[in-house]
Amino acid sequence: MTKADDKVASGDALPSGALREFLDVGCDWLWETDAELRFSWLSDNYREATGIDPARVIGRFRFDFLKAVLAGSRSAAAHLEDLQERRPFRDFVYELGGGKPECRWISTSGVPRFDAEGRFIGYRGVGRNVTAMADAFGELKGEGRERPPTTGEVDRDLLFDLQRTIDAMTMGIVILDADLRAELVNRAFYDIWKVTAEQVGIGDPFRALMDVNRHNGIYDVADDRWEIYVASRLTEIRAGDVAPREFRRADGCVMIYSVTALSGGKRLISYYDVTELKEREAELAEALEKAKLAEAVIDSVPNPMFVKDENLRYVLVNQAFADFFDTTPERIVGQTDASLVPAHEQGLFEDDERRVLETGEIYEVQTAHVRNGAEVYRIVRKNRVGSASGKAYLAASIFDVTELKRRETEAEEARQRLASVLESLPAGVIIYDRDDRFVLANRKLQESQPEMTAAWVPGSTLRQAMEIGHRAGYFRNSGDPALDALYDSDPEGWLDRRVALYHGPRRVSERRNPDGRWYQAYDARTEDGTFIGVRVDITELKEREQALRESMRENEVFRSLIDNVPVSIYAKRSDLRLFYVNKGWCDLTGVSKEEAIGKTDIEVFGADGEAFVAGDLAVLRSGETQEVEETVTSADGSVRHQFARKGAMIASDGSLYLIGSTTDITLLKQREAELQQAEQRAVLADRAKSEFLANMSHEIRTPMNGVLGMAELLSKSELDAKQRTFTDIIVKSGNALLTIINDILDFSKIDAGQLVLDPAPFSLAEAIEDVATLVSTRAKEKDLELIVRVEPGLDSMFVGDVGRIRQIVTNLLGNAVKFTDEGHVLVDVTGRRMPAGTRLTISVTDTGIGIPPDKLRQIFEKFSQVDASSTRRHEGTGLGLAITSRLVEMMGGEIGVESDEGKGSTFWFTVTLPSAAEQGARRIMPIDVSGARVLIVDDNAVNRSILSEQMASWGFDSCAAESGTEGLKVLVAAAAYGLPVDCIVLDYQMPGMSGLEMARIVRATEGLAGTPIILLTSVDQSLAGSSYRELGIDAQLIKPARSSALLETLVATIQRHHAVAMHQQQEGPAPFDDATPAAASPTQPVPRRAPATERAMLAPPPARPRPAVAEGEGLDILVAEDNEVNQLVFTQILGETGFSFEIVGNGRKALEACFKLKPRMILMDVSMPEMNGLEATGEIRRREEIEGTHVPIVGVTAHALKGDRERCIEAGMDDYLPKPISPKALAEKVERWLGGSADTQRRA
Repeated sequence: MTKADDKVASGDALPSGALREFLDVGCDWLWETDAELRFSWLSDNYREATGIDPARVIGRFRFDFLKAVLAGSRSAAAHLEDLQERRPFRDFVYELGGGKPECRWISTSGVPRFDAEGRFIGYRGVGRNVTAMADAFGELKGEGRERPPTTGEVDRDLLFDLQRTIDAMTMGIVILDADLRAELVNRAFYDIWKVTAEQVGIGDPFRALMDVNRHNGIYDVADDRWEIYVASRLTEIRAGDVAPREFRRADGCVMIYSVTALSGGKRLISYYDVTELKEREAELAEALEKAKLAEAVIDSVPNPMFVKDENLRYVLVNQAFADFFDTTPERIVGQTDASLVPAHEQGLFEDDERRVLETGEIYEVQTAHVRNGAEVYRIVRKNRVGSASGKAYLAASIFDVTELKRRETEAEEARQRLASVLESLPAGVIIYDRDDRFVLANRKLQESQPEMTAAWVPGSTLRQAMEIGHRAGYFRNSGDPALDALYDSDPEGWLDRRVALYHGPRRVSERRNPDGRWYQAYDARTEDGTFIGVRVDITELKEREQALRESMRENEVFRSLIDNVPVSIYAKRSDLRLFYVNKGWCDLTGVSKEEAIGKTDIEVFGADGEAFVAGDLAVLRSGETQEVEETVTSADGSVRHQFARKGAMIASDGSLYLIGSTTDITLLKQREAELQQAEQRAVLADRAKSEFLANMSHEIRTPMNGVLGMAELLSKSELDAKQRTFTDIIVKSGNALLTIINDILDFSKIDAGQLVLDPAPFSLAEAIEDVATLVSTRAKEKDLELIVRVEPGLDSMFVGDVGRIRQIVTNLLGNAVKFTDEGHVLVDVTGRRMPAGTRLTISVTDTGIGIPPDKLRQIFEKFSQVDASSTRRHEGTGLGLAITSRLVEMMGGEIGVESDEGKGSTFWFTVTLPSAAEQGARRIMPIDVSGARVLIVDDNAVNRSILSEQMASWGFDSCAAESGTEGLKVLVAAAAYGLPVDCIVLDYQMPGMSGLEMARIVRATEGLAGTPIILLTSVDQSLAGSSYRELGIDAQLIKPARSSALLETLVATIQRHHAVAMHQQQEGPAPFDDATPAAASPTQPVPRRAPATERAMLAPPPARPRPAVAEGEGLDILVAEDNEVNQLVFTQILGETGFSFEIVGNGRKALEACFKLKPRMILMDVSMPEMNGLEATGEIRRREEIEGTHVPIVGVTAHALKGDRERCIEAGMDDYLPKPISPKALAEKVERWLGGSADTQRRA
């Protein structure tokens, strides 16, 4: 059903009272079926009319309600045929069972329904109660009443009653005998056909009625068709029962007639005049159509509208109202506000709406609320309407006045702005009404003419203002000589003419006030006679006019200058006509200025100018500057390159112009081509340089491997002092050369953009301390104090390229040691948390020679040396700091230096690194160690500060002394107060009393002898075992001591001391903690326990599948190396391991030996003749896939470029070993993949 149908069907929800009246007259109820002809809907008044619950009918077929005697009748069959053929039907009458006694017989009419695609979707129609009519028929036929025993008297009474009953009926009835002659005619028959008993009476044939009706113009049948028509009608009557049918008379009346077969061949014909009913049905259809139209109109209204009944239930809403609640009209109809608005708003409308329904007064209110983030204003108007049946309804409409409110607000704001603008205008404004009375003068006008303030008061006139102005000397120079002549000679005449000017047409003039300032006056009268005067100060404009005249003279000079530049310049107006060209343009085109000015390119150049015009139009439309390089062939055949540029320009007056220029760039293009060739050569040279460096790296490292390897082996043999000195020189010189090579390669890779950072989790403190440990030997050789401080509280793990960070710190720390002869070197690490991570600042401060101010700016440039003289004391390539600077930049950080020449320098750099997850469990301070009292004895103030800071961060109670003497005093005082020191951290080398001397005194002093001592020594000051035992030193650490090692040593030492004390008190075994690190050996620092993750990384990789080798059988190591020197190195190193090995000269031989000798491990050189190591590895892996075996292969290469390791792994190798190869590195690789020495494996 459509929405209109739904609203009609809902009874009270009809759109108007008139429509309900039509329905009440035309039918008793409405109905609807689905496509299967089962009832799908009944109107509300069905129950009232029939007494049957609609729920019992919905879903059932009409024929389910027919009595058996009627279901098989001809009328039922005809009705069923109508339904099957989808034809409309009218007045199908049948007896209804199960209803009220007064509604046994009903009549239904219906029309088929089709959807938009033409598919049948059911019937829709009306129903009427015709029980009274049916009872009359029943009485006529003798049905519906039990007859008493037949007697003549009763029969006569019955016939009399029957005649009166039939006469009383409004339905026309005639009973025909077997010959179709009238036996009984009721009064309604005569009234319907408008005939008399004399014309058609008892005994007359039915043909007589038809002839009379024809004479009366009832039939619209042609004369030649009349007899045929009569015969067909008589045949139809004789045939028997005829279902009710419609007959439209020529006079417009509509009849429903039916034929009922009686006994003895008699026929009962009934006529029912339905003309009025038809008219009402037409009116109903029209009303329905109007209702649909009204609904469509209401739905098209953009303002929400609704109608409520007396119970405040929605009976009609339009689409805009439904959209307001994001639903459909069907879901709202029948509901109350409870289903639409929040609970707290439901009662806001009820009182007002009931008052409107009761009193009929119109209710209107403006509301404001926020919807979708914006403030919305609406006017709600509600009023009472009544239907024809007397029911009262509440009709409401909602108007969105947000835009109106916005405009009102804008209008008010505009008015205020106008007033503000009027007062803030840079021009004076004065207004007089049509009678020349003063209205307004803004502040600017009053300030410009202060002598006339008295003229601008309410009630004053324009003439009075002119009089005051005349006395003050205003308006003297008007520009009109005749008027100005009257100014002094005839003031009254001047006033008359002056006032008259203000009543004339719009007027613009200039005048000069007595103060010397110039004003332009704009005077006008509006249509209503209001005078408006505007006074603009044009003094500056006058001055600019003078300046413009000067500028025009300068412009002439500039034009001459432009004419003489070797560039073609032109300008066009918006219509693309040239209005300026310089001499260069004329020379380029061969067209004179006179021939070009005022013309378009098409007029100047003909068809060739069309392309120029198209380009010009594109520039003017887009507003974008167009640049293009052109190649032009001159008349002499030479090729000329030129650069053309043109763009749009808006002048100060708003005019649009096109400005263009053309420059001859032939020479520039030639130079550009030469530069491109030079660039290509430079690229090739750079590529050749990279290849050269890679090859040179290989070629240099290969012999260096032999030199360093043999030198290291030689150093392990029996040598005298002189030979050992020579060997050390070889090793140091070789390593120095490798450092230079690495610097050059690093800088080359950075310079070429080939260096890639490799971020990974790492321990910052360990990285810094590793570098400090490496440099500590050189520091001690120069008797320098090397100090490391890492700010407590910093995260221990970060993500970054730890190798490059170590390289940066090594470079800075190495330089600090190199350029410092005495004092100390401090590495200080601090950090500040940032959103992207921690901003780390690592500084290296020394007390060295410092840097001259003139060298600071270039200190980070390549090949830069503080001392560049040939006699400089310090060696170096000058690349270290340049590499360091570039690495810091790659990490997104900053690097800098501060120096005081002769006093020292501080190099610093910052990087921001994200924190990483802690590797392994955090150390938990044992309860019995927290708060332990630690005495620090060190002559260096920086060391004391750092150690004290560390102790505080670890939870110890520390005290620092600057000498052994002061330290002893602290020990004695603490013991006297009953606060003995739990441990002493003692520096070995101090002026006056050394660390050893203090330790001896402590051990010899009663009450102090048992105090644990941790000694901090340099690398060449480690105590021998006897001295260690003699002094009772609990632990010894090499400076700079790692913070982790110092903490573990402190904890272990204090725990051990407390455990001994507890044992002595309890005379039981000391409860040593297995997890506590043991004391260091006399000559070694306390080892650091690696976290679980670190131990996992250091463990050998899982064993790969390989064939089992029986004891004493098979080959341990196969070496593939083509260089004889390196073969000798491998022989010397592997010979000491006890493993069996075989050396081959190239990859092909390695491939053969692999499957013949079945080695447990292969050392594969990458660069070899015939078949290189990568190719040989690939072939070995392909064969192993077939056999299901796997032998570890370690790649050996002298290349030092990024990606060597990755190429080895991608080729199928398991590990990577760079040259030059040291015995230690090779031994570690062998132990990693074969696990221990050969002897150990054999014993196992």
